[in-house]
Amino acid sequence: MITAEIKPLPVSPRKEDKDHLYRELEIQMQRLGHLVPFREELNWENDITTIDIGKSETLNRLKKTAAKNDGVFLFYAKLFKGTVYQHIIMHPNDSGFYLPFRFEEPFFITVKNKKIWIGSSIRLQEELTWLEETMKNLEDDEVVDYWKTWRSLCEISIENMSPILIKG
Repeated sequence: MITAEIKPLPVSPRKEDKDHLYRELEIQMQRLGHLVPFREELNWENDITTIDIGKSETLNRLKKTAAKNDGVFLFYAKLFKGTVYQHIIMHPNDSGFYLPFRFEEPFFITVKNKKIWIGSSIRLQEELTWLEETMKNLEDDEVVDYWKTWRSLCEISIENMSPILIKG
């Protein structure tokens, strides 16, 4: 079961703590032009909610649906990043997190030899919206429910300026 928690990042912004994940995120947020909002506007204090999203098999079917909607095969989209659904397809969505800042493509950082994926909950919400017509006509109720849950998570993340932490 994949679970999403909307809560502060598990990092310490205090320089004396020398938190590698926080420092790497600071560098990336500066590169993307979000450093001040990252430091000052992001929810660093309150746990908002925890939601079970669904099974990894359902996630894979959602990714296939997105790739098909974009007119490409899923393996092609992953291999060549050849899709408009970057956050749905390229981000693993069973680990990592999403931040409520707008950037076009998910990326990863490496901390202590561990790859951590970061996505934009704003951009993910846009990509999910692009799938709305497809979801209305899809007969796979599990995928539709999965899609609805992700849309809700994005809304809560953006509304509360809070990260989504994903655990698979």
